[in-house]
Amino acid sequence: MPTSTEHSLMLVPSEDLPGPAHDLVGVPAEEVSSIVRRARDEFIFMATAGYPLWVSSDSNAFHPETLNYGEYLRMSQRGIPAPFFQSEASRDTATIRVSPITIVQTLMEVDQWLHIFCSMVTNAQILEVLSPGEEESYKERKQVMSAELVLTTPYVPAREAQFVRYSHQQLDGSWIVVDVSVDELRQFHRPSTRSVCRKRPSGCLIRDMQNGSSLVTWVENVDVREKEDEMHAILKPFVESSFAFGASRWISTLQRQAERFIYSTVSTSHPVTHPFHQKEEEALQ
Repeated sequence: MPTSTEHSLMLVPSEDLPGPAHDLVGVPAEEVSSIVRRARDEFIFMATAGYPLWVSSDSNAFHPETLNYGEYLRMSQRGIPAPFFQSEASRDTATIRVSPITIVQTLMEVDQWLHIFCSMVTNAQILEVLSPGEEESYKERKQVMSAELVLTTPYVPAREAQFVRYSHQQLDGSWIVVDVSVDELRQFHRPSTRSVCRKRPSGCLIRDMQNGSSLVTWVENVDVREKEDEMHAILKPFVESSFAFGASRWISTLQRQAERFIYSTVSTSHPVTHPFHQKEEEALQ
């Protein structure tokens, strides 16, 4: 039985007590904070480093940068994927014509995340808010989330993931939103029966361009266990190349939604109900 000291470190109740049904049940808060800090530091390095960690490819315009996996393993010391898992990693950068706080809020609020990325995400939910942030802001917020990542075809199976999402404002005013798989937080790293997608430190670095726009660098770094019998052979190279679930698809989706919002507000004199519209109003209040 845990001692009273151990109980004080529990982030969530033990399994014999009422509590959220996620994989952080019983994990000490100090362990979670340590893993999140390491994930933050690794993500910042991956978002800002150049060659030899990232290699540009003129022949792959959709993913201008791919990961030098040998260099990554050397610097991260996280090890190779578990058996039956394969790695996918990519990075892309784009200008998004909304403010940084709007993007942060959209990623942290699950209803808005689902709406903006409806072609990529289903069944997303926040399972637990571990740290609500300073004064109800997003400056230091940690939350456990689950989601299914999808491609709009029945021939590619959905990817189930459970992860901690962490938002943080850096000293230079830029924002980061980092995901790290809950599997990373296990002492013995036993695989989750609910997950076929493990997120290594992934997410976005958001810089304010001082003109109402944001410069966003998106890193997507995952280990995936695919359901081979459910994927069409023709689509396998498309998926394994990170074309289907990689950084460029995430950032281009965000960019299109922002452009759609801007176009809709210019082309109509009536108020537009849209997540970006709502968040911009909240940010100005």
